Amino acid sequence: MKAIYNYFLIFILTIITFNCYCIPYQGYFKRYNEKNEFQWKSDKLKCALKFLRTENSLKMAIIEERNCKIFINACPKFNINRTNLILIENTIKNYKINSNFTVGYNLTGHKDLIWSLAVLNNGDLASGSKDNTIKIWNLDIGCEIMTLTGHKNSIRSLVVLKNGDLASGSEDKTIKIWNTNNGDLKMTWNAHGDLVISLAVFNNGDLISGSRNEIKIWNPNDGSLKMTISINESSGWVFSLAILKNGDLASGSGDAKIRIWNTNNGSLKMKLTGHSQSVYSLKVLKNGDLASGSEDKTIKIWNMIKQLKFGIRIMGV
Repeated sequence: MKAIYNYFLIFILTIITFNCYCIPYQGYFKRYNEKNEFQWKSDKLKCALKFLRTENSLKMAIIEERNCKIFINACPKFNINRTNLILIENTIKNYKINSNFTVGYNLTGHKDLIWSLAVLNNGDLASGSKDNTIKIWNLDIGCEIMTLTGHKNSIRSLVVLKNGDLASGSEDKTIKIWNTNNGDLKMTWNAHGDLVISLAVFNNGDLISGSRNEIKIWNPNDGSLKMTISINESSGWVFSLAILKNGDLASGSGDAKIRIWNTNNGSLKMKLTGHSQSVYSLKVLKNGDLASGSEDKTIKIWNMIKQLKFGIRIMGV
């Protein structure tokens, strides 16, 4: 009986000791496949403890099969497989907010200008470049973790779909759909007869793309085309797209006009005029108004009932 008691006492002490050592480390780790739990096999636990004992403010550990690789203040020179366990030390536990903004990371890796950015559902950043690549960056450590290749020309637009996939529109006239967990290319659509300049996503998950004188609406699950909106005038490129709160679609074009579309039937509801040059950016405000940014150095705020509300001129540009 005494022996059983001693074994039981040792077992309890072992659990307490394990918890004492492990509980302080909870929240210091992040897993890239977005599962909250860790499957602590012996090799992973050894790597985690080795990782914690390395005294540096920025570290990353990758477990690949039985190999434990630890990177200290450096980024790995290969694409990280998202199914592997990746541990990142939490460096913000003693972080103090400073009102003066400073550069947190300088993300380098692209070989040409960067056209587009998108924030993935897990907080990673995607960038599309004139070098024909998309790069995925982890912002906890400032490292490139994946490069997506396949486009044959500049990536002009990126947008995250409702299921977490990434859509990219390119000057090669295609749209590609990417699984951002592992970097796999899921679909390629020969989308337009010209460059794919802009992308947006409806609340129902449908994907919208803009090109020269036309807008298309797609089912992103199977790549089927649901609607083509042809602009029957020389509008030029559809540089910008935005979804209004009532479900209508706003497009900004090279002819300095903003068009509001009924997406149930593709009909033009109204044209907003006031800019004198291309409308490169559109954004729906919290109150439902539409903000537009133009090459004419102005920002205009539009009320969809009263139309133009007011304009802001950017001086010294």
